[in-house]
Amino acid sequence: MFADNWKISLRQIKRLFILDIFGISSLILPGIFSTLTGADGMLCLILGTVGGIVLLWLIGANLKYMETDYYNYIKDTAGQLLGDVIMVFYFLYFVTLCGFVLNQATMLVLTWLLPDGSWLGVCILLILLAVYGSMRGIEGRARVYEIIFWFLGIPLLIMLFLAVQEVDTARWTPIVSSGGAQILGGTLAVLIFTLPLTALLFLKPFCTKPQQLASCGRRALFTVMVLNALIYLILVGVFGQNTMGILKRPIITLMGMVNLPGGFFTRQDVLMTAVWFFALFALMNTGIFQGTLILKQLCQQCKGSWTLWITAVLSFFIAKGFFEYNFLTEVFEIYQSHVALPGMFLILLILLFLHWVKEGKTAKQGGNH
Repeated sequence: MFADNWKISLRQIKRLFILDIFGISSLILPGIFSTLTGADGMLCLILGTVGGIVLLWLIGANLKYMETDYYNYIKDTAGQLLGDVIMVFYFLYFVTLCGFVLNQATMLVLTWLLPDGSWLGVCILLILLAVYGSMRGIEGRARVYEIIFWFLGIPLLIMLFLAVQEVDTARWTPIVSSGGAQILGGTLAVLIFTLPLTALLFLKPFCTKPQQLASCGRRALFTVMVLNALIYLILVGVFGQNTMGILKRPIITLMGMVNLPGGFFTRQDVLMTAVWFFALFALMNTGIFQGTLILKQLCQQCKGSWTLWITAVLSFFIAKGFFEYNFLTEVFEIYQSHVALPGMFLILLILLFLHWVKEGKTAKQGGNH
Protein backbone atom coordinates (compact mmCIF):
# COMPACT_ATOMS: atom_id res chain seq x y z
CA MET A 1 0.00 0.00 0.00
CA PHE A 2 2.79 2.44 0.85
CA ALA A 3 5.63 0.98 -1.16
CA ASP A 4 8.67 3.24 -1.45
CA ASN A 5 9.03 2.58 -5.18
CA TRP A 6 5.68 4.23 -5.90
CA LYS A 7 6.48 7.74 -7.07
CA ILE A 8 4.01 10.27 -8.43
CA SER A 9 4.70 13.46 -10.33
CA LEU A 10 4.16 17.03 -9.17
CA ARG A 11 1.45 17.43 -11.81
CA GLN A 12 -0.48 14.51 -10.35
CA ILE A 13 -0.08 15.86 -6.82
CA LYS A 14 -1.28 19.30 -7.90
CA ARG A 15 -4.45 17.86 -9.43
CA LEU A 16 -5.08 15.73 -6.35
CA PHE A 17 -4.99 18.80 -4.13
CA ILE A 18 -7.07 20.88 -6.52
CA LEU A 19 -9.82 18.27 -6.26
CA ASP A 20 -9.34 17.98 -2.48
CA ILE A 21 -9.71 21.68 -1.74
CA PHE A 22 -12.07 22.75 -4.51
CA GLY A 23 -15.00 20.42 -3.82
CA ILE A 24 -15.63 21.17 -0.16
CA SER A 25 -14.72 24.88 -0.34
CA SER A 26 -16.93 25.69 -3.36
CA LEU A 27 -19.90 23.94 -1.74
CA ILE A 28 -19.67 25.59 1.68
CA LEU A 29 -17.88 28.94 1.31
CA PRO A 30 -20.66 30.75 -0.66
CA GLY A 31 -23.12 30.09 2.18
CA ILE A 32 -20.62 31.33 4.77
CA PHE A 33 -19.89 34.49 2.79
CA SER A 34 -23.57 35.28 2.25
CA THR A 35 -24.10 35.12 6.02
CA LEU A 36 -20.99 36.98 7.12
CA THR A 37 -19.76 39.35 4.45
CA GLY A 38 -22.01 39.43 1.39
CA ALA A 39 -20.10 40.90 -1.56
CA ASP A 40 -16.96 41.21 0.59
CA GLY A 41 -16.39 37.48 0.17
CA MET A 42 -13.79 38.35 -2.48
CA LEU A 43 -11.74 40.18 0.15
CA CYS A 44 -11.95 37.11 2.39
CA LEU A 45 -10.75 34.91 -0.47
CA ILE A 46 -7.74 37.17 -1.06
CA LEU A 47 -6.80 37.34 2.62
CA GLY A 48 -7.35 33.61 3.05
CA THR A 49 -5.09 32.91 0.08
CA VAL A 50 -2.36 35.02 1.68
CA GLY A 51 -2.73 32.92 4.84
CA GLY A 52 -2.50 29.77 2.73
CA ILE A 53 0.73 31.04 1.18
CA VAL A 54 2.17 31.55 4.68
CA LEU A 55 1.17 27.98 5.57
CA LEU A 56 2.85 26.67 2.42
CA TRP A 57 6.01 28.67 3.22
CA LEU A 58 6.14 26.94 6.63
CA ILE A 59 5.57 23.58 4.95
CA GLY A 60 8.35 24.23 2.43
CA ALA A 61 10.76 25.44 5.14
CA ASN A 62 10.28 22.20 7.09
CA LEU A 63 10.42 20.02 3.98
CA LYS A 64 13.84 21.50 3.22
CA TYR A 65 15.26 19.99 6.41
CA MET A 66 13.46 16.65 6.09
CA GLU A 67 15.84 13.82 5.19
CA THR A 68 13.48 10.83 5.01
CA ASP A 69 9.86 11.31 6.10
CA TYR A 70 7.90 13.70 8.28
CA TYR A 71 7.58 11.40 11.30
CA ASN A 72 11.33 10.83 11.57
CA TYR A 73 11.91 14.55 11.10
CA ILE A 74 9.55 15.33 14.01
CA LYS A 75 11.22 12.72 16.25
CA ASP A 76 14.71 13.97 15.41
CA THR A 77 13.69 17.57 16.01
CA ALA A 78 11.27 17.39 18.96
CA GLY A 79 11.88 13.96 20.50
CA GLN A 80 9.91 10.70 20.51
CA LEU A 81 7.19 11.72 23.00
CA LEU A 82 6.36 15.09 21.46
CA GLY A 83 6.65 13.52 18.03
CA ASP A 84 3.97 10.95 18.87
CA VAL A 85 1.71 13.67 20.31
CA ILE A 86 2.05 15.70 17.10
CA MET A 87 1.29 12.65 14.96
CA VAL A 88 -1.84 11.92 17.03
CA PHE A 89 -2.90 15.53 16.39
CA TYR A 90 -2.53 14.99 12.62
CA PHE A 91 -4.34 11.64 12.81
CA LEU A 92 -7.32 13.19 14.60
CA TYR A 93 -7.45 16.00 12.06
CA PHE A 94 -7.51 13.72 9.01
CA VAL A 95 -9.89 11.13 10.47
CA THR A 96 -12.43 13.76 11.62
CA LEU A 97 -12.10 15.54 8.27
CA CYS A 98 -12.75 12.24 6.52
CA GLY A 99 -15.84 11.61 8.66
CA PHE A 100 -17.20 15.10 7.99
CA VAL A 101 -16.64 14.85 4.23
CA LEU A 102 -18.08 11.33 4.16
CA ASN A 103 -21.33 12.65 5.63
CA GLN A 104 -21.32 15.60 3.20
CA ALA A 105 -20.79 13.30 0.20
CA THR A 106 -23.53 10.95 1.39
CA MET A 107 -25.99 13.83 1.84
CA LEU A 108 -25.05 15.17 -1.60
CA VAL A 109 -25.93 11.83 -3.18
CA LEU A 110 -29.20 11.54 -1.26
CA THR A 111 -30.25 15.12 -2.01
CA TRP A 112 -29.44 15.33 -5.71
CA LEU A 113 -29.12 11.77 -7.02
CA LEU A 114 -30.96 9.24 -4.82
CA PRO A 115 -33.63 11.09 -2.81
CA ASP A 116 -35.22 7.77 -1.74
CA GLY A 117 -31.94 6.12 -0.86
CA SER A 118 -30.69 4.97 2.52
CA TRP A 119 -28.06 7.07 4.32
CA LEU A 120 -26.54 3.95 5.85
CA GLY A 121 -26.34 2.10 2.54
CA VAL A 122 -24.79 4.99 0.63
CA CYS A 123 -22.34 5.77 3.43
CA ILE A 124 -21.11 2.19 3.76
CA LEU A 125 -20.69 1.93 -0.01
CA LEU A 126 -18.65 5.16 -0.10
CA ILE A 127 -16.37 4.14 2.77
CA LEU A 128 -15.75 0.74 1.17
CA LEU A 129 -14.87 2.45 -2.11
CA ALA A 130 -12.46 4.72 -0.21
CA VAL A 131 -10.86 1.67 1.42
CA TYR A 132 -10.46 0.04 -1.98
CA GLY A 133 -8.95 3.23 -3.38
CA SER A 134 -6.44 3.40 -0.53
CA MET A 135 -5.50 -0.24 -1.07
CA ARG A 136 -4.58 0.66 -4.64
CA GLY A 137 -2.01 3.09 -3.22
CA ILE A 138 -1.29 6.74 -3.93
CA GLU A 139 -0.10 5.97 -7.47
CA GLY A 140 -3.44 4.38 -8.39
CA ARG A 141 -5.32 7.32 -6.87
CA ALA A 142 -3.22 9.81 -8.80
CA ARG A 143 -3.84 8.10 -12.14
CA VAL A 144 -7.59 7.82 -11.61
CA TYR A 145 -8.02 11.42 -10.45
CA GLU A 146 -5.89 12.74 -13.29
CA ILE A 147 -8.54 11.38 -15.68
CA ILE A 148 -11.40 12.66 -13.51
CA PHE A 149 -9.75 16.10 -13.32
CA TRP A 150 -10.18 16.71 -17.05
CA PHE A 151 -13.39 14.73 -17.50
CA LEU A 152 -15.18 16.87 -14.90
CA GLY A 153 -13.20 20.11 -15.09
CA ILE A 154 -13.97 20.95 -18.70
CA PRO A 155 -17.80 20.65 -18.34
CA LEU A 156 -17.62 22.78 -15.18
CA LEU A 157 -15.79 25.59 -16.98
CA ILE A 158 -18.29 25.42 -19.85
CA MET A 159 -21.24 25.68 -17.44
CA LEU A 160 -19.68 28.62 -15.60
CA PHE A 161 -19.04 30.38 -18.92
CA LEU A 162 -22.71 29.93 -19.89
CA ALA A 163 -23.83 31.21 -16.47
CA VAL A 164 -21.92 34.49 -16.88
CA GLN A 165 -24.66 35.93 -19.12
CA GLU A 166 -27.12 35.77 -16.18
CA VAL A 167 -24.90 37.87 -13.89
CA ASP A 168 -26.12 41.26 -12.67
CA THR A 169 -22.94 43.12 -11.71
CA ALA A 170 -24.92 45.62 -9.62
CA ARG A 171 -25.29 42.85 -7.02
CA TRP A 172 -21.51 42.88 -6.47
CA THR A 173 -21.88 46.09 -4.49
CA PRO A 174 -21.53 47.51 -1.90
CA ILE A 175 -17.98 46.37 -1.17
CA VAL A 176 -15.93 46.75 2.02
CA SER A 177 -19.18 47.31 3.85
CA SER A 178 -18.81 44.46 6.35
CA GLY A 179 -17.35 44.80 9.82
CA GLY A 180 -13.87 43.64 10.71
CA ALA A 181 -15.22 40.66 12.68
CA GLN A 182 -17.23 39.44 9.69
CA ILE A 183 -14.31 39.75 7.29
CA LEU A 184 -12.04 38.00 9.80
CA GLY A 185 -14.58 35.18 10.15
CA GLY A 186 -14.79 34.74 6.39
CA THR A 187 -11.00 34.81 6.06
CA LEU A 188 -10.58 32.15 8.74
CA ALA A 189 -13.16 30.02 6.93
CA VAL A 190 -11.11 30.24 3.72
CA LEU A 191 -7.93 29.42 5.61
CA ILE A 192 -9.51 26.36 7.23
CA PHE A 193 -10.23 24.94 3.78
CA THR A 194 -6.51 25.19 2.91
CA LEU A 195 -5.49 22.92 5.82
CA PRO A 196 -5.61 19.68 3.72
CA LEU A 197 -2.45 21.07 2.08
CA THR A 198 -0.58 19.91 5.21
CA ALA A 199 -0.78 16.43 3.68
CA LEU A 200 2.15 17.61 1.52
CA LEU A 201 4.37 17.09 4.57
CA PHE A 202 3.78 13.34 4.36
CA LEU A 203 4.28 12.96 0.60
CA LYS A 204 8.06 13.37 0.34
CA PRO A 205 8.71 9.59 0.14
CA PHE A 206 6.15 9.28 -2.68
CA CYS A 207 7.14 12.27 -4.86
CA THR A 208 9.53 12.31 -7.80
CA LYS A 209 10.66 15.90 -7.00
CA PRO A 210 10.09 16.41 -3.25
CA GLN A 211 12.01 19.69 -3.19
CA GLN A 212 9.19 21.29 -5.24
CA LEU A 213 6.25 20.07 -3.15
CA ALA A 214 5.56 23.48 -1.59
CA SER A 215 5.53 25.26 -4.96
CA CYS A 216 3.21 22.54 -6.26
CA GLY A 217 0.89 23.29 -3.33
CA ARG A 218 0.95 27.01 -4.17
CA ARG A 219 -0.12 26.33 -7.75
CA ALA A 220 -2.98 24.14 -6.51
CA LEU A 221 -4.02 26.84 -4.01
CA PHE A 222 -4.06 29.60 -6.63
CA THR A 223 -6.06 27.45 -9.05
CA VAL A 224 -8.69 26.65 -6.43
CA MET A 225 -9.00 30.24 -5.22
CA VAL A 226 -9.40 31.57 -8.77
CA LEU A 227 -12.17 29.03 -9.36
CA ASN A 228 -13.81 29.93 -6.03
CA ALA A 229 -13.63 33.64 -6.87
CA LEU A 230 -15.22 33.03 -10.28
CA ILE A 231 -17.96 30.87 -8.77
CA TYR A 232 -18.62 33.37 -5.98
CA LEU A 233 -18.92 36.36 -8.32
CA ILE A 234 -21.31 34.43 -10.57
CA LEU A 235 -23.44 33.26 -7.62
CA VAL A 236 -23.71 36.74 -6.12
CA GLY A 237 -24.42 38.22 -9.53
CA VAL A 238 -27.18 35.70 -10.28
CA PHE A 239 -28.86 35.19 -6.90
CA GLY A 240 -27.85 38.14 -4.76
CA GLN A 241 -26.68 37.86 -1.16
CA ASN A 242 -30.07 37.18 0.45
CA THR A 243 -31.23 34.46 -1.93
CA MET A 244 -27.83 32.78 -1.91
CA GLY A 245 -28.02 32.50 1.88
CA ILE A 246 -31.31 30.57 1.64
CA LEU A 247 -30.13 28.01 -0.91
CA LYS A 248 -28.61 24.82 0.52
CA ARG A 249 -26.03 24.35 -2.24
CA PRO A 250 -26.09 27.52 -4.43
CA ILE A 251 -23.55 26.28 -6.97
CA ILE A 252 -25.50 23.10 -7.75
CA THR A 253 -28.75 25.07 -7.95
CA LEU A 254 -27.04 27.37 -10.45
CA MET A 255 -25.99 24.38 -12.57
CA GLY A 256 -29.67 23.39 -12.86
CA MET A 257 -30.61 26.88 -14.09
CA VAL A 258 -28.04 27.17 -16.86
CA ASN A 259 -29.63 26.80 -20.29
CA LEU A 260 -27.54 24.73 -22.66
CA PRO A 261 -27.69 25.70 -26.36
CA GLY A 262 -30.49 23.77 -28.03
CA GLY A 263 -32.04 22.73 -24.74
CA PHE A 264 -31.11 19.09 -25.40
CA PHE A 265 -30.28 18.33 -21.76
CA THR A 266 -32.59 19.65 -19.06
CA ARG A 267 -31.16 18.00 -15.93
CA GLN A 268 -27.52 19.02 -16.22
CA ASP A 269 -27.51 19.68 -12.47
CA VAL A 270 -27.50 15.90 -11.97
CA LEU A 271 -24.49 15.58 -14.25
CA MET A 272 -22.69 18.48 -12.59
CA THR A 273 -23.30 16.98 -9.15
CA ALA A 274 -20.70 14.42 -10.22
CA VAL A 275 -18.07 17.19 -10.17
CA TRP A 276 -18.60 17.80 -6.48
CA PHE A 277 -19.21 14.16 -5.65
CA PHE A 278 -15.85 13.07 -7.03
CA ALA A 279 -14.10 16.10 -5.50
CA LEU A 280 -15.55 15.25 -2.08
CA PHE A 281 -14.66 11.60 -2.59
CA ALA A 282 -11.07 12.62 -3.42
CA LEU A 283 -10.79 14.56 -0.14
CA MET A 284 -12.35 11.68 1.78
CA ASN A 285 -9.84 9.32 0.17
CA THR A 286 -7.02 11.66 1.17
CA GLY A 287 -8.28 11.58 4.77
CA ILE A 288 -8.32 7.76 4.74
CA PHE A 289 -4.88 7.56 3.12
CA GLN A 290 -3.24 10.10 5.45
CA GLY A 291 -4.90 8.70 8.57
CA THR A 292 -3.76 5.19 7.66
CA LEU A 293 -0.22 6.33 6.90
CA ILE A 294 0.05 8.16 10.24
CA LEU A 295 -1.44 5.27 12.22
CA LYS A 296 0.89 2.84 10.46
CA GLN A 297 3.90 4.91 11.54
CA LEU A 298 2.62 5.26 15.11
CA CYS A 299 1.80 1.54 15.45
CA GLN A 300 4.71 -0.08 13.69
CA GLN A 301 3.75 -3.45 15.18
CA CYS A 302 0.48 -3.50 13.20
CA LYS A 303 0.72 -5.77 10.19
CA GLY A 304 -1.38 -5.98 7.04
CA SER A 305 -4.25 -3.58 6.49
CA TRP A 306 -5.43 -3.23 10.11
CA THR A 307 -4.53 0.45 10.24
CA LEU A 308 -6.57 1.08 7.09
CA TRP A 309 -9.66 -0.62 8.50
CA ILE A 310 -9.30 1.13 11.87
CA THR A 311 -9.17 4.50 10.11
CA ALA A 312 -12.14 3.62 7.91
CA VAL A 313 -14.31 2.42 10.82
CA LEU A 314 -13.51 5.51 12.88
CA SER A 315 -14.37 7.73 9.90
CA PHE A 316 -17.67 5.92 9.41
CA PHE A 317 -18.77 6.38 13.03
CA ILE A 318 -17.72 10.04 12.97
CA ALA A 319 -19.83 10.53 9.83
CA LYS A 320 -22.73 8.72 11.53
CA GLY A 321 -22.38 11.11 14.47
CA PHE A 322 -22.59 14.13 12.15
CA PHE A 323 -25.71 12.70 10.53
CA GLU A 324 -27.54 11.87 13.77
CA TYR A 325 -26.49 14.83 15.94
CA ASN A 326 -26.54 18.26 14.30
CA PHE A 327 -24.69 19.91 17.19
CA LEU A 328 -21.56 17.91 16.27
CA THR A 329 -21.23 20.04 13.13
CA GLU A 330 -20.94 23.12 15.35
CA VAL A 331 -18.42 21.28 17.55
CA PHE A 332 -16.44 20.40 14.42
CA GLU A 333 -16.42 24.04 13.31
CA ILE A 334 -15.10 25.09 16.73
CA TYR A 335 -12.46 22.36 16.57
CA GLN A 336 -11.37 23.47 13.11
CA SER A 337 -11.09 27.16 14.00
CA HIS A 338 -9.77 26.91 17.57
CA VAL A 339 -7.67 23.73 17.51
CA ALA A 340 -6.79 22.49 14.02
CA LEU A 341 -6.08 25.88 12.39
CA PRO A 342 -3.76 27.35 15.05
CA GLY A 343 -2.30 23.90 15.72
CA MET A 344 -1.14 23.43 12.12
CA PHE A 345 0.70 26.75 12.14
CA LEU A 346 2.15 26.35 15.64
CA ILE A 347 3.50 22.85 15.01
CA LEU A 348 5.36 23.96 11.89
CA LEU A 349 6.70 27.08 13.64
CA ILE A 350 7.86 25.10 16.69
CA LEU A 351 9.55 22.44 14.56
CA LEU A 352 11.31 25.08 12.51
CA PHE A 353 12.46 26.91 15.65
CA LEU A 354 13.68 23.70 17.32
CA HIS A 355 15.57 22.71 14.18
CA TRP A 356 17.29 26.10 14.00
CA VAL A 357 18.23 25.88 17.70
CA LYS A 358 19.59 22.36 17.23
CA GLU A 359 21.46 23.42 14.09
CA GLY A 360 22.92 26.41 15.95
CA LYS A 361 24.14 24.24 18.82
CA THR A 362 25.74 21.79 16.40
CA ALA A 363 27.50 24.61 14.56
CA LYS A 364 28.71 26.09 17.86
CA GLN A 365 30.08 22.77 19.07
CA GLY A 366 31.80 22.27 15.74
CA GLY A 367 33.35 25.74 16.02
CA ASN A 368 34.65 25.03 19.53
CA HIS A 369 36.43 21.94 18.27
